[in-house]
Amino acid sequence: MLPVEIEQRLEAYANYFPKREQAILLCLHEVQDYYGNIPSFALERIAQILNLPLNHVENVVSFYDMFDRGEPAKHRIRVCVSIVCNLMEKKKLLDAIRKHLGIGVGEISKDGRFKLIAVQCLGACSEAPVFMVDNDTYKFESEEKLYEILSKYT
Repeated sequence: MLPVEIEQRLEAYANYFPKREQAILLCLHEVQDYYGNIPSFALERIAQILNLPLNHVENVVSFYDMFDRGEPAKHRIRVCVSIVCNLMEKKKLLDAIRKHLGIGVGEISKDGRFKLIAVQCLGACSEAPVFMVDNDTYKFESEEKLYEILSKYT
């Protein structure tokens, strides 16, 4: 069961739009921001609130790589693995993360602080290679700068 304050926000989103289903992305973000992932019971509740079939909500979650159904971590590091970031040496970024945190794509750091997720595009090709920590976007400049950035997320 979702907390009352989350339920109220989901209902407010649903009531804001002419068609309740238009609130699906806002609802999914709200749940993920609260839990760190999207648990199954939350998918069921979102489907009920938006008057949608459960499989439709599940399909939306599986389509967008910004949503996570796996084990949560305190912070999500999303690394762009598109062709542009690949050409701009995203491998150095992934290697620096692996060296600093001891994790690869899809893994969670031992302290539960970070989960590394590969995504197809972060919409910042001019800054490639890029990564996000939660909702903050960064250009990878060096290992030292990466460590400095990650140290801000406790």
